[in-house]
Amino acid sequence: MRRIFPRADIARAAARCFHIQALLNPERMQGLGFGFSILPLLRRLYAEPAELGAALRRHLAYFATHPVLAGFVVGAAARLEERRAAGEPISDETIDATKRALASPLAAIGDPLFWVTLRPLAGLAGVLALLLIPPPNAAMPDLRVLLCPLVVLLTYNAVALPYRFTGVARGYADGDRPAALLHSLQLSERNTLFERAGAFAFGAFLVIAGSKLDVGASAGGGIGLQRTLVVAPLLLGGIVGIVGVRAWPGRPVEVGLAALAAGAVMAAWV
Repeated sequence: MRRIFPRADIARAAARCFHIQALLNPERMQGLGFGFSILPLLRRLYAEPAELGAALRRHLAYFATHPVLAGFVVGAAARLEERRAAGEPISDETIDATKRALASPLAAIGDPLFWVTLRPLAGLAGVLALLLIPPPNAAMPDLRVLLCPLVVLLTYNAVALPYRFTGVARGYADGDRPAALLHSLQLSERNTLFERAGAFAFGAFLVIAGSKLDVGASAGGGIGLQRTLVVAPLLLGGIVGIVGVRAWPGRPVEVGLAALAAGAVMAAWV
């Protein structure tokens, strides 16, 4: 099929996807934002106000997915709208079902990738930058307070922005093959990679933080107390986690929360 969307319209829709949660509400979730995002493409397809209004109403219904990956659904829906405008018998229900078929797995995979794995990894990168960059002289301001948040933002967006920029175009190109589109994104593989990177970064943080515990060691018993503050919560949390996994092998989330709570209690106690 001949492509009728110019690159400017694709880019405009991708830019609007950054605001897909601006009108988030409990009734339609991201539905209003989805309609706002796809509107430049609908205007290219439907010149008559009545047709444009009907098409826009189709995309103002309930919609929810991970915001970083919403562009893929916008592109796929635009492909279906293009085929419908060309005369193919595509119903409102078909368009809505395709949107849901893409939105649900993108949310199920995207939430663990971006919220559970990548965001903590980005935070660890910022903390590591704070530990690795030497402090300035006493007469100079400590610019690390600006640099480390910048490291967090760059780490997160280095992964998220390519999905945001290319989502609409790729969704439009592969909208007729949703299974192939989901497989090509390799979200599960990247989640595994970032999980391992996060574990490595956390280990590096413990090593570097432990190597800096000699600060204040001249004060009697200071270094022993600092080591206790670092090691004891981790040790107790690890014990709780190991025991919990053996006792409830099918409840990893609950076990992880219990281990986190135990570590927090131990940190407060010591």
